[in-house]
Amino acid sequence: MRTLKAVSRFTALVLCIVAAHAQERPFLFSLVAPDATHRAVVVHYDAAYGQETFEPMGGDRIEQTLGIHAAFGESVTLIARFGFAFHGASNASSQHAELLLHVLKSADGPFDLSIGPGLRHEYSGTNVLLGRAVLGRRFSTWQLYGNLLLEKPLSTQRDAIDLFMTLGWSYDLSAAFQCGIEAVGQDLEGFWDENEAEGGAVLFAGPTFSAAIPGTPWTFTLGAGPIVRATHSIRTASPARDLPTPRDNGFVVHAAVNFAW
Repeated sequence: MRTLKAVSRFTALVLCIVAAHAQERPFLFSLVAPDATHRAVVVHYDAAYGQETFEPMGGDRIEQTLGIHAAFGESVTLIARFGFAFHGASNASSQHAELLLHVLKSADGPFDLSIGPGLRHEYSGTNVLLGRAVLGRRFSTWQLYGNLLLEKPLSTQRDAIDLFMTLGWSYDLSAAFQCGIEAVGQDLEGFWDENEAEGGAVLFAGPTFSAAIPGTPWTFTLGAGPIVRATHSIRTASPARDLPTPRDNGFVVHAAVNFAW
């Protein structure tokens, strides 16, 4: 009897660890298709410090963000974020909302696919229409997801369409720890358009680490890496956003606390 109780307790502990580990937000900048078998709501608080950063990756200098991922059934997920950036004596806020429709699931095919519209109010005050596609898949010990985000700034001083892409890969070190790599590209049209309105293409790549507290809904994610200006626009008009001209290389350090239920 004692042996049976010990085995039962050990099994319960393992299940708690696995449940805490199966997090719907393993990356900092890439969205993933939610796991319908796990918790439906994830609330997160992010804090970041960076130089020469860019939206929607984050604001320059100090940024804090409060967000939520809420699944409605197995077909729809709402993403909402409120950001606050502090740059010297000035500060600004941003708001971001998206609605993802889950078109394909890897349980029924080779990959997960989600698409949907959104709207962002940037720190500069510009409103931006969004269209996102999320493609990827979870495997037994690792997952790979990519995001394609088309942005339509509602400003005559911006590009007609901005192209933003992310790619995130993570591997399970154990039931409670993950490591991975995340890459981000913004204004990628700068690779073929010399008149790109916002200074050219920008790239980021860096490691990510995630940890779950066994038996609790809390997880933590940390990432950092350099920001590289891959191209330089020949356009002389200043962008609407508060970005330097010419734009320089930089870096970002980003941490997140996630609570799921």
